[in-house]
Amino acid sequence: MDAPPTGFPRELLTQPWRARLEYFRDYTIAHPRLVAARDALVGAIHERAPNSLILVLGPTGVGKTTLRLKIEQLMITEMLADLRADPGRLPVVSVECIAPESGTFSWRDHFRRLLLEMEEPLVDYKMNPDAPVRVGNRVAKFLPSARAAGSEYHYAVELALRFRRPVAVLIDEAQHLARMGSGRRLSDQLDVIKSIANRTGTIHVLLGTYELLAFRNLSAQLSRRSIDIHFQRYRADDSGDRRMFLTVLRSFEQHLPLAQPPDLVNEWEYLYERSIGCVGVLKEWLVRALTRVLARNSPVLT
Repeated sequence: MDAPPTGFPRELLTQPWRARLEYFRDYTIAHPRLVAARDALVGAIHERAPNSLILVLGPTGVGKTTLRLKIEQLMITEMLADLRADPGRLPVVSVECIAPESGTFSWRDHFRRLLLEMEEPLVDYKMNPDAPVRVGNRVAKFLPSARAAGSEYHYAVELALRFRRPVAVLIDEAQHLARMGSGRRLSDQLDVIKSIANRTGTIHVLLGTYELLAFRNLSAQLSRRSIDIHFQRYRADDSGDRRMFLTVLRSFEQHLPLAQPPDLVNEWEYLYERSIGCVGVLKEWLVRALTRVLARNSPVLT
């Protein structure tokens, strides 16, 4: 929710503190770094071949998840006519790579999350007809969830993507793909993504930290088929970046729903040092501080 530039609606001051907190939590700033990354990513999605890979790289807390949400909104808006004509189609499919508890990334869990995101029916009963499962002297018609293997979910994901025809698959926190068992190679992990992109003709966007750089030059084919988008933080040693960071602070201080707005701009060095110019880190910090202030019914954030 982007509020008007004059600041937050004053009637919020009469609302319960949780409503005021939710307002600020939902508030986003279309700051220059975010806009540049958004435009570059939208352009790449439209211009690249359907089976391409796009890597969005940036530091932790720079705003990659916010970027993903913006892209989802834009794709829905752009495709409204197509979606009305074909209700079975999806604009995009988004999923987050979950950090593995065992230290090894689980493709089975990843594919299951993709199927749930696409609202596939009977997710726990998927099977691969090319590799039937034999139980005793008979072939199992369905594969129960407790025994479902990654290949069945992999096959189901391919079918679902072909049928639902999203413009792109957005994979957030993609650096977790690099969490492997000792017997796997890094290239094997990316081969799975490349295979799905090829077989479904769907662009895959991997959003993650600089750990994704390890994937970048694994093969000449990957280098040819992929593109990098660098989502940078603001740098204090650049005068233009400093001005943009101050603009971000000014916008945040205008939209903190408090009777006495804080002077964040005057404390910019303190705030920059602890966020290292990452707007996502800054926003999370301000949300935590605002939560404490509102819970105590205090009129000011110090």
